[in-house]
Amino acid sequence: MLGGACFSHGPYTFYKAVRIGNGRVLRLGNFFLTKLWSDADLVSIGELQLLWMDSRGPNQPLASLRLYFLPENTPDGRRDTHGEKQSHN
Repeated sequence: MLGGACFSHGPYTFYKAVRIGNGRVLRLGNFFLTKLWSDADLVSIGELQLLWMDSRGPNQPLASLRLYFLPENTPDGRRDTHGEKQSHN
């Protein structure tokens, strides 16, 4: 984790940022590209929602993400309704 804790509640300690590979820093609310499975080419966009440590566990950082997928990477696939809205005059 990066910087001091910003909040604690019971066994949980929350943070605002984390340093990841190559010295890059991710802060709450940041967006980033992520590959969810090493054996697939699927890439999605992640949004960092929460960072915390649980003192009861192995003291590993935990994160909550919101994931965004392209329509073609969902079970229903891309449809004609996906994309830019066209003005109808």
